[in-house]
Amino acid sequence: MKSLFYTIIILGGAFLAYDYFGAPPGKKLVFKSLNPPVQHKAASATPVEGEKPVVQEMAPAPVRAVVEPSKPVTPAPAPKPAATASSAPKFAPIEDLTGNWLKIPVSAFPREVKLVKDAEFKMSVGMSKIAAGGKAIALSAANGVLTLAPTATSPARAQQPIDGTDLKAQLNASYEKWKLVRGEELKAIAAKKAAQAPAVEAGPSSSEVGAEGKPLRDATSAYPLLVASMKSGQITEIKPENITNWQDAQPTVIQGKPGWAIKVGCNVKTVFGMQPTEAQALVLNGKVTGWYYTGSGEEVP
Repeated sequence: MKSLFYTIIILGGAFLAYDYFGAPPGKKLVFKSLNPPVQHKAASATPVEGEKPVVQEMAPAPVRAVVEPSKPVTPAPAPKPAATASSAPKFAPIEDLTGNWLKIPVSAFPREVKLVKDAEFKMSVGMSKIAAGGKAIALSAANGVLTLAPTATSPARAQQPIDGTDLKAQLNASYEKWKLVRGEELKAIAAKKAAQAPAVEAGPSSSEVGAEGKPLRDATSAYPLLVASMKSGQITEIKPENITNWQDAQPTVIQGKPGWAIKVGCNVKTVFGMQPTEAQALVLNGKVTGWYYTGSGEEVP
């Protein structure tokens, strides 16, 4: 009995010695104070089934731009101006020349026209008729109505609207042909002027302008200064012999300076031959600076 007691004591002492000295940390049963503190595991990041993980997006780190040294910018050369072509002559519509077909110049007559409608010609005894498609002689026009004759020598007369004949078509065709010819003439005039060297202009004489630079008239009521301008070739469209009247010189402002304007009645070349029109010359410092048509304002060639 006593031996069993000693045996238990020996075994208990051996167990305590093993637990104190031999048991690894964390496995001691009696000397638990010698065990290291228990570290709790972090909660698993595994998302619960059915729930979506919350992903927090991180803002990207700012990227620093690499700034290269600035290079001097060479300005682009200014575009060269395009070569200026001589502007084509401008012609008014034929409706302007004919007053919208109500004032056809007398120089357009007489001419043969084709009838679009029947025309009845009255004579002192009886009357005659020319059916549409036939021809008659247009003698004159007034307010859109033509006076016709069956022949150039017949005394019979008929009244027919302009649209009852092919007169408009004839005049339109003639005008288009005339514009081509006249356009070439005006271009040739402009080229000739451009090729000519500028002549040395002599000062106006005492017979041409007064003390204030006002153009003076001569014994024929003409202005020698303007006549000299036409004869020198400054303009070719108007000739001294085609002037029908000279109006009084009127003060005006030219290029911001006091000058004079003189209107003249004249005859100029048109599709209908020589026709009356009006132009004016501008005079500054005793010299003619330009001629312009008063109706259109265009420069006289």
